[in-house]
Amino acid sequence: MDAKTLITRAQYQSGKSNYAGAAKILRAALKAALKEEAPNNSLYIECLTSIADTQRMTGNYRTAAENYAKAAAAATEASIEDAALDARLGGALSRRALGHWQDALNDITQIKARYEELGDHAGAAFSTWALAGTLRVKGDINGSIEAFNAAEGIFNALNDTSGTGYCQCGLGGAYRMKGLYDESLQCYTNAGNIFSSNKDRFGTAYSHCGIGNALRMKGSYSDGLRHLNTALNMYGKIGDTVSSAYTLWSIGMLKLMVSDVISGEGFFEAAAARFKKTLDVRGSIYADLGICQARYLHRHLGQYKRPLQRAVKNAGVYSLQLEGCHALKLHSIMETGTAECYKTIGIRELQGNSIPLNIP
Repeated sequence: MDAKTLITRAQYQSGKSNYAGAAKILRAALKAALKEEAPNNSLYIECLTSIADTQRMTGNYRTAAENYAKAAAAATEASIEDAALDARLGGALSRRALGHWQDALNDITQIKARYEELGDHAGAAFSTWALAGTLRVKGDINGSIEAFNAAEGIFNALNDTSGTGYCQCGLGGAYRMKGLYDESLQCYTNAGNIFSSNKDRFGTAYSHCGIGNALRMKGSYSDGLRHLNTALNMYGKIGDTVSSAYTLWSIGMLKLMVSDVISGEGFFEAAAARFKKTLDVRGSIYADLGICQARYLHRHLGQYKRPLQRAVKNAGVYSLQLEGCHALKLHSIMETGTAECYKTIGIRELQGNSIPLNIP
């Protein structure tokens, strides 16, 4: 079977969120592309970029970054600029997940500007969405909201409902970080309706997780758990390690809020193992913030300090302001200190001065 036919079949599987199946087909397509033409042909580049896409979507960030770099180099050598930009953007998103958000932010900003120069509206929309997510990682929540709204405007003009749905999810997360839980819930609900209509399994799982977290922050623990369990089940079927890890963390946080400390710690430990596997720096910090709270509540007072100290250190090493604020807030409660950094990034400080602290 020729490479183009295999790529079409793989795209169909990716559209169904069957990333493992898509990757298998794409590996066959890659071999076919190499037989059909020279190494730097467009089919080879498309296969390599698509393989990296499946790796990024399932949390294999380091390998994804390597394959995106190979695809970008091949596209540059072949003077296929749009393919080079697409691969560079995927690489930036992978590096962001590995903790290198500053490098990613610089690259995404350059890529976005070039898409706009070329009049590539789809590329401009996707890169603006990527910029918004990276600003959220930076801790610039207001800037993130502005960028998500801008991206949504472009996706709407393109009649790209999927893009609109992912922007709504991005806004839901940003509003949750600001403490605007009703707005967060509405955005995730909007996204869920879009994804359900589009039969987008990954997007539907994403929206369930977001709805569950918004409900958790509003104190609706039973309904929140129902949505989080739905998301966890869907992510498991998709094979998305990193998204399932964040969902496990969310369930752990909810368990702490209903005083099920032992169960909560188990969910945090399970999330931590997956974050470690995928090299997700931010996720590992959140896992540590959960574990230290569970141990503190369970009166393992000599064991909570190490994960807390590790979270504070890693947030500083990777310049993660929002996660650093959460870590310092917990430190201020457990060890005495200050959490005034919330003011510097313009968001509402987490309420309460006792453990458990409901981290959004």
